[in-house]
Amino acid sequence: MRLTLVLALFGVGIVIAGTASVYATWVTESVVLQEGEIADRSYTAPRTETFVSEIRTEERREEAYSDSRNIVFREDPSVAPEQISDLEAALESIEEIREHDDDDAVGDVRAAAEGLSDAQSESLLDLSPASWTRVRDESVRLLEDVFAEEISSEDVAGIRDAMPQRADPQLDASERNLAIALARPYVRANVEVDEEATTEAREAAAEDVEPVMLTVQAGQIIVRQGDPVTEYHIEQLEHFGLLSPEQTWDQFGGVVGLLGLVSLAMVLYLGRFAPDICRSRQLLLVGLVVAIPLIAGRFVLLNEDLLYMFPAAAAIMLLAILIGFHIAVVVGGFLGLYLGIVSGSSFEVAFVTILASVAGAAVIWRAERTVTFLFAGLAVTATTFVGASLFHLMTGSLDMANAGGLLAASAINGALSASLTFLFFSLLGTLFGITTHLQLLELAHPNQPLLYRLTREAPGTYHHSIVVSNLAESAAERVGGDPLFARVAVMYHDIGKLMRPTFFIENQANRSNIHDSLDPRSSAQIIIDHVADGVRLARKARVPKPIVDVIEQHHGTSLVKYFYNRAIRDGEDVDEAEFRYAGPKPQTREAGIILLADSVEAAVRSMSQSGSLYEDAIEDDAGETVRKSKLDGIVESIIRDRIEDGQLDDCDLTIKQIEEIRRIFVSILEGVYHPRIEYPESTRRRSKAPSSEIATAEPS
Repeated sequence: MRLTLVLALFGVGIVIAGTASVYATWVTESVVLQEGEIADRSYTAPRTETFVSEIRTEERREEAYSDSRNIVFREDPSVAPEQISDLEAALESIEEIREHDDDDAVGDVRAAAEGLSDAQSESLLDLSPASWTRVRDESVRLLEDVFAEEISSEDVAGIRDAMPQRADPQLDASERNLAIALARPYVRANVEVDEEATTEAREAAAEDVEPVMLTVQAGQIIVRQGDPVTEYHIEQLEHFGLLSPEQTWDQFGGVVGLLGLVSLAMVLYLGRFAPDICRSRQLLLVGLVVAIPLIAGRFVLLNEDLLYMFPAAAAIMLLAILIGFHIAVVVGGFLGLYLGIVSGSSFEVAFVTILASVAGAAVIWRAERTVTFLFAGLAVTATTFVGASLFHLMTGSLDMANAGGLLAASAINGALSASLTFLFFSLLGTLFGITTHLQLLELAHPNQPLLYRLTREAPGTYHHSIVVSNLAESAAERVGGDPLFARVAVMYHDIGKLMRPTFFIENQANRSNIHDSLDPRSSAQIIIDHVADGVRLARKARVPKPIVDVIEQHHGTSLVKYFYNRAIRDGEDVDEAEFRYAGPKPQTREAGIILLADSVEAAVRSMSQSGSLYEDAIEDDAGETVRKSKLDGIVESIIRDRIEDGQLDDCDLTIKQIEEIRRIFVSILEGVYHPRIEYPESTRRRSKAPSSEIATAEPS
């Protein structure tokens, strides 16, 4: 019932976090405004965005289209000859009029040439032959000079006005004016607009206009109260959905419902397949690594420019390091769904998030070297880039420029994911009592103070720990435990013996057994106290709590049988509780394996030292002399005894797994305690170890 309540609160918390982030950015308020009206209040932008202003872009395109520089002209080669010919004909007529000198000569001159006044016609009649020749030649020259250029209809007036600047300065003023007056009326446009080419040029100019980007900051006033509403204001209000909002409360309900369904699925998975996590503080860790990216993602992923930079994979990589790869992959799938929902039902976001999270977790989950974080970041970069590129390829929007942008965004994602994981994994591990592989590797170094003392002050115990660590590591790997944790925990499990190293048989060498002079209760208490002493030493040295727990649990509540039996033989009034370890019993798979490995190794070592591990030499069917090992039976007997004593009741080892552990133990111990060849010079029979040695070699 309590577990159900915890999971219910967990799921509700995730839904509340997601709902709050969506609500904070949900835009539903509509504005009824029309161009030309006076704004009744000030309206501000709900978020920062950069977008294309269609109105401003269209204005720029119209300006480019209407630019006179885009007009294409086509030359008419017949204009210049025709006009020059007309001028020359008029000049010939005037010359004939000058020669005959009729009564109405002035009128005849005006009729012969265009645009002459009476005064100008009379001046032409009064010119001397030499002067007339200069005026006539200059007028033709002027017209030819003008037609050497392209003249549009818009240019005609300007060119006529500028003709005085073209006149020959060597002529006197009256001659120049008469020459200009004769030539000016014959100036006409010699080019015409090429309509088809002009249209093409204008359209090309309009197409070359870059879209006008408009950036509006969150909180920036779009239209101020009392100001007339312009088309530019309307465009911005429409972009932010304030005139006709794209988001409705029905849609909001749909988003919340989807968040609830995903949370329900995740809660069911955790309750069914990860109950240990649900019963520990690790559930809070799962909640944090889901809720924080969910909330941040709602604000970040609304900006398409940041879509592939969001380092959601960091959360899953942290889970992979701190809890395990399998749980990280599943939670990564749920996180991808969450982000897909809050980013606007984006399958692309969900897919890329899941892909990058799984890749990062697969590389980093053991995290036994610092460089692993770099490799994990590269994995996130590669998978994000490939996934994003494939989506763009599907939509036909992938080109070199896009690919470069996607690669840069993916690289930022990978770098942020790796950096955030490296920055927080140790902190979160400490807060939630989780020991990472990097910490374990550091703890396993022989230069660690406690291990260094163990090699110097209790070398026998250190050697015993090495053998037990090999057993525990191999067994943990076979049954799906954490082999590195099992190995390192074993190296510290007997550090309590540092307080009285010579009271333990493996450290006595050739010295007499101190327990021969002690009563059974005192001996048993000294043996039992090494657990409490180990816990104190470990805590003082700031050894991680999971390893301290193993030190406390590695004997469970088992009985120190030798001294218990000796007390009974001595006729004492015996309370069994005085001869049992305080416990608790092993609570984890690794602790249970260590208890078995410690018990088995101590018993087998004792039998080996006493010479009773192998039966006497016998002949096999082939006539070979062999010594049959009792090791298999000893291991099976020790394990069965621990099971019957209930020492494995609180850890999740199955009967099948225990059988696999037994086989591993036998295989390794046969390699360690195989019979030695007795050379001729060493045929002296070894003496049996005293009974007290066997007793104190019992798991202690």
